[in-house]
Amino acid sequence: MASIDCNGLSIKEINQAIKEGLHKDGEVNVANPNSRHNLGVGLDQPGKVVFQGSVGYYCGGMLKQCTIEINGNAGWSVASDMQSGTVVVHGNSSAAAGAAMRGGTLIVHGSSGPRTGISQKAGTIVIGKNVDYMSGFVMQRGLMVVCGDTGDAFADSIYEGTLFVLGSADDLGNDAVITDSSDDDKLKVSDLLSKYKIAGIPENPEFKKIVSGKKLYNFDKSDFKLWRVAL
Repeated sequence: MASIDCNGLSIKEINQAIKEGLHKDGEVNVANPNSRHNLGVGLDQPGKVVFQGSVGYYCGGMLKQCTIEINGNAGWSVASDMQSGTVVVHGNSSAAAGAAMRGGTLIVHGSSGPRTGISQKAGTIVIGKNVDYMSGFVMQRGLMVVCGDTGDAFADSIYEGTLFVLGSADDLGNDAVITDSSDDDKLKVSDLLSKYKIAGIPENPEFKKIVSGKKLYNFDKSDFKLWRVAL
């Protein structure tokens, strides 16, 4: 395993060392990230990177293939624009976690901030606790699982994709509706929670399944009030 100490290094030097470590050893341990921004962006090779501490904005952005593990918290937009691979945050994540994801898996064991999964286009997001307001906004495809409560306007203006919520979902956004979960849905969620060792899940949990009501697919003047709120 390659080891990197971020103290005294620039962001460019840290990221270059991570890529070299993945190429040589396949696994990189990164000490003292100290909540610095843009760490581990643009990685496009198999392997694993472990940050021993909290990271700043945009960690793991545009990720392909690689697995990133963060033993701390993550700032804005962790795993944004991820194409494939896995990002695991053992603490909390800030706003816009997983923004515009096109693939891969984002796991946050704690809570996540506003607009988690905004414009999610594919992939999987699992939040171990709560999400803040407007999470799931304009979701186009993919899967989101929230094991705690949701904030205001959850799943607002989604088009496709599926969201599951274990806690309260009392303020759904425009055109988001609760529907019945199938046995396959329940098995899929259970397998995800087991695989990533999400804590605090009760026996036989009852997740609410949320999908698009599809009223915003095409403009209809009879739905003008709904469109006015959405826009």
